[in-house]
Amino acid sequence: MPQGDGTGPSAGRGRGMGRGGGRGRGRGPGWGRAQGMAGPEARFPRVAATSAGGVPIVDTGKCIGCGQCANVCPHRAIEMRSGKARVNPALCRRCGMCLSGCPTGALS
Repeated sequence: MPQGDGTGPSAGRGRGMGRGGGRGRGRGPGWGRAQGMAGPEARFPRVAATSAGGVPIVDTGKCIGCGQCANVCPHRAIEMRSGKARVNPALCRRCGMCLSGCPTGALS
């Protein structure tokens, strides 16, 4: 039985540790780099506490209509309508730039 250190009946035949032959080194459940990365929340942690899907929510009570969020958005996902910011979910890439660009904290 392989010991996990490259020794055993398959030693020297390309079935050692480099190929996942030892104990706990094979491709089991949850293997790979993406383990635990469920979606945009994992890639963009600044947007983790937002609405479903990671699209920022505009608090219209806090929004003063300055347009700073729209100016810093690299994807042009925010437009100003009736003096308030509105996020277009189809264009939003959940980068979180708008969150840091809003001076009143109206985006969350």
